[in-house]
Parts: sequence; C-alpha cells; structure tokens
Amino acid sequence: MGDFVGVDPENLKELTRRLERLHDMLARQGPAIQQKMQKWGSELSFASLSRLIAAALDDVRDMDARTTRAYELARQQGWNVMTGAPSVLGPVFARPPVVRLDWEATGQSGDQGRRDAEALAAALAAKNPEEARTALAPLAERLECHLADKDYQEAFWAGAGPLASQAARMLYNRTGPTLFGAETVSILRALGASLAAASRMRVGAGKESRPLLSTAARDAITRGSDPWSAGMLAKYGPDGRSWDPRLLADLTRTMLDARAAGRAIWPPDRGEPETGTAATRRQRLMAEFDAVGAVLQRAAENGIAARHVLGDPATGPKYARMLVSDSWHTPGFDPGAFLSSYVHPGGALPLAGRMDLSTPVGAFLKAAVSAERGTSLDAKESAWSVVHIVQATAAFAKLHPQTVLPHQIRQALTYTAERYLPDFAKSVGHDFSSQPLPKENDPANPWTVVVKSSELETMIAEALRTPEEFGRFKGILNARVAIAVAATIKDPSDADYLHEVAGLYGLVQRLQNERHFIDEQLRDEEETRNQTAFAILTGGFGALSFKNTWGPGTIAQFLTGSFGPLASESFDTDHALRALKDNDDAFRKQVLQIEVPVVQGLIGAGALHPPEHVTWYTNGRLTPNAEFVEWLSAHAETSYGGRTLLEWIRAAQEAMRVQQ
Repeated sequence: MGDFVGVDPENLKELTRRLERLHDMLARQGPAIQQKMQKWGSELSFASLSRLIAAALDDVRDMDARTTRAYELARQQGWNVMTGAPSVLGPVFARPPVVRLDWEATGQSGDQGRRDAEALAAALAAKNPEEARTALAPLAERLECHLADKDYQEAFWAGAGPLASQAARMLYNRTGPTLFGAETVSILRALGASLAAASRMRVGAGKESRPLLSTAARDAITRGSDPWSAGMLAKYGPDGRSWDPRLLADLTRTMLDARAAGRAIWPPDRGEPETGTAATRRQRLMAEFDAVGAVLQRAAENGIAARHVLGDPATGPKYARMLVSDSWHTPGFDPGAFLSSYVHPGGALPLAGRMDLSTPVGAFLKAAVSAERGTSLDAKESAWSVVHIVQATAAFAKLHPQTVLPHQIRQALTYTAERYLPDFAKSVGHDFSSQPLPKENDPANPWTVVVKSSELETMIAEALRTPEEFGRFKGILNARVAIAVAATIKDPSDADYLHEVAGLYGLVQRLQNERHFIDEQLRDEEETRNQTAFAILTGGFGALSFKNTWGPGTIAQFLTGSFGPLASESFDTDHALRALKDNDDAFRKQVLQIEVPVVQGLIGAGALHPPEHVTWYTNGRLTPNAEFVEWLSAHAETSYGGRTLLEWIRAAQEAMRVQQ
C-alpha cells in the first residue's frame, strides 16, 4: 500500500473537474495548435503531444477514482449527503468529512466501472427516491466521461445491466405535474448514452473479437422484468443510429411481446383519478412515456434494427401483424365514473381520452422497407419486410373489414407501395405465393418482391382511402411510365414493362371506382394526380434520374433503385402548374396524361435526342409548352426505340387505362 493522506472529498472532486477541463482543452485544441505552429515554421517537436493528452486522460481517471473512493469512505463514517440541521426545516446539504485515502489508488477503468455499478446498486436499493437521485448525480457525470472507454463500459454493464433496466421505475416522481424531474432525466440520459455506446463496442481482434456487452448483460436489458423501465433508457438515450441494431431489434421484440401479453408498458399508476381532467391527464402521461413507442422510434431511426425485426422469415410475420393494427392508442377511460347519476343514469358510455400512438409505428414500418435496393443482406431483409407487411395488412382487413387503419400506418403502406412499385406491378395477376427473390433468380441481381395479387389489392385498398390519396398514387404511376418506356427499350429481354404498369394502374383504378366518389371528389383526384406527375417529371423533387449510362446487366438495378418515394408527404406543386398558365385546361389535361412521361422515357433511354435550343427541354428537364405540342405533332411518325412516337403514346395510353 502507498501513503495514506487526509483529503476533503469536495476539494478532490473540484480538482478532478479542473483536470477534466484541462484534458478536454488539450484534446480539442492540440491538433489545431500543432497545425498552426507547423504552418508558421516552428521547430518545436509535437511528437509527444498525443502521449501527453493520453497521460492527461489517465490522470483524470486516477483522480476520479480517488474522488469516488473518498466519498465511499465518508459514507462508511456515517456521512449522508442530505441531513437535518437545527432550526432548519427539511434536509440540507452536508459537506463530507475529511478522510484518510490511499493515494496510490489509481483510476483503472475496469475498477472504476465496477465501483460505479456498485454505487448504482446501493443508490437504487435506497428506500428514499430523493436520496437515490442525489447519490446518482455524480454517476451520470462519470458515465458521460467514459462513453468511449471499453474497459470501463465492460465492467460497468457487467454489474449494472439488471439495475439500469429498472432505474426509471425506481426513480420516477410520485408527485408533481411531471413524471421525471430534471435530475432523473440527466441520469436516464447518461445511462441510455452509455448503453448505446457499449452496445456498438467489440473487444478482442480477429477471430477472438466479440461484443463488449456480455450475453447476460444484453439479456438483462432486453429480457428484463420491467420492459417499461428499459424502454425509458431508449427514450432518453441517443438517436437510434448510435445503437447496435441487434440490441435495438431484440428490445423491440421484447416490447411488442410485452404489449401483446398485457405486461406493464405504461408509466406507474399514481392512484385512481378522481376527476375527468385527472383521467385525461393520465392518458396524456401514458402517451408521452409510452415505452413501446420510444423503442420503435429508436429502431426506426436506426433502420437496420427495424429490418432485423420484420425481415426475419420466421418471426417477422408475427410482429408485422402486431404493428399493422388499429389498436395504437392509449386505453382511454370510462367517463361515466365522473358523472352524477342525474347526468349519467346508467348504461355503458364510449371510452374517452384516447391518445393516438401510431406515429412511431408508421416510422418503423417505413424504416423496415427502406434499405438500399441491391444484393445485400439488408436489402433481403427489407424485401422480406415488404412481404410481411402486405400479408399482415391482408390479415387485418379480413378480420376487421369495416375498420380503417390509423393515418400514419396507411401512409407507411403507401410509402411501401411507392418504394417497391415495379415489384408490385410485376405481382399483379400472380396469386401463388409471396416471397423475395433475386431478379430473374440470378444472385447477381437485386432482391425483388413477389406478392399475391389478392393480398396486394387488399393492401392498396387499405392504404388509399381519399380521392387525393388515389390521385397522388396514380400521379406516381403516370410518372413511372417514363421508366417503363425506357426499360422496355433497354432491357435485352422481351420484357414489356408498360404492360406491368398497366396491370397495377388498372387495379388501382378499379379500387377507386368501387369507392363511388362523387364528381367533385373526382376533380380533386384528377388535379392531385396531375400535380404529382408533373412535379416528378419536371425534376422538382429529384425523383427521376437518367444520369448514369445504361449497359448490359444494369437494367435490374435501374428498375429497383432509380425511383424512390417523394421526399415530402405534403409537397406544394402549385408553382409547377402555374408554369402552364398560358395554356387552357384541355391542353394541360392532354399533355399531363401521357405524352410527357413517354418522351421523358425515350430521352432517358437514349433513343430520343431533343433538338438544341428548344424551349421545352433544358438541363435534363422536360417542361411542356405550346412548342412541345407542335414538336409532338411533327414527329408522331418518327421511329424511336423500335416504335414510332405515336405507337409509344398509344401503347402507353392503353397501359395507363386512360379510357377507364
């Protein structure tokens, strides 16, 4: 043992903070100082700077360990941070006594991590939540200092896993207007950040490499007895991209299973509400601190985690059915309990106060189908996710034929259809099986989706409910004609992509006809359709790109990767249509139906080269005007890509079911 010295824990804590600030300054400014000195021709050597910065960090950790040990010794002597004082109402802060400390104690990260895990255990074992919060405040600071320290993280989470997953329930405010105070939030935020950092770390090298978090530590988080408390670590932790996808996927499955089993996923009850206002406030509290929604949001931000969950062929269908549902709301309450017998003479009243919880669900469903199209495992899981979402929607519609899904979930279904539109077009008329396959069963080609036509029809019927929604989707189909034309020319096979688009367009049109919209609604649909198609084709939203040269083998990648959903769910295209203000409605309707996408597709395929200096084609964008109409008439019999322009237009008109 080394020499024992008398130290004041408070002074030692201040010294530690000053060393931390010194190290932070050196770490941030050191490289800039070195660069400037070299720029000015300084002969000073900075070879040792990196070693000095590392040594400063070791000094900080050593002093932090001594500070922690000093407070432990003070508590062993009977010191308590909050104590009573004569003539003072309530507890006051008590300064710790001077203690005799072994100065040879150093801040080995593993030792510090184990000590902090023990401190967490001691704090959460306290009967008084206020004392626990006060004791854990220094822990939050240390966790933030050790986010990148593997030794510390491994030791801390080996002992803290079961405790951290219960921290929120042990620390929540039992009184007051909010569930968590600022101090509790800082603790949960630090625990969440530490867990997220540890989840992405690995130790060892080569074949010996393994996740830093042990299986026991991961299970304590993802399979613990308190899913709500574990969900709060995700809520207050960092953005989902900072987490390990596998950990988030496991936590998502746990949350969905807990919800399905009726386990505690809501904040702890504060007793039965005595008024309708209190009951409504309770519903808002449940929505704000919904553990399932918090985890779904983090998994959606991560993306890969969402695809791990829904893209699993074995378990994905089960979780897709849980997500595609109309049950995403708080349970509500019986208003009859708060009414007098005169106002409420008896009988059941509809539940009141329900809060919508579908926003993170919609984000999760979108993330599950958003992998970059290609041959990767991520693309495969995304394709499986599409299959499972389509099947889950069909199953929901069969069980609840009169029920409308929440708006956010319907938007996710439309997003899925837009992203996999070529796959769905090819699936029309196919009613045998649903599965992802490499295009043409060639492993070198991107993963594509084949779904049953009957299930696809049900999904689109569930997704599109209003005239504007039908119009927007049909506008995207109109714009897709450009790709269909180009692909038909460039694909070395005899594939007729216009025919495939025709089938999907006909399916959508038939579903719209079955809605029996009135004339005024149909005019709204037509305007939305035209605006959407025009906005895409004029390049205003970057949805179409023909910049890359095509060649053998690239057609599959073009069909699956070149056209994505519009970036905005509620974009403004009025400015685009105002460009046609000098033309009458008949001209606008004619041009926006099919001619523009056909010509754009021929240009994209390289079969048609617009004349120089025309006013209707600049910088890769086709903007129809009167000169464009004259050009169409003059070149109707000119052959492009094996057909005359008129034949292409007539084929496209048939494909898009204009007569229908």
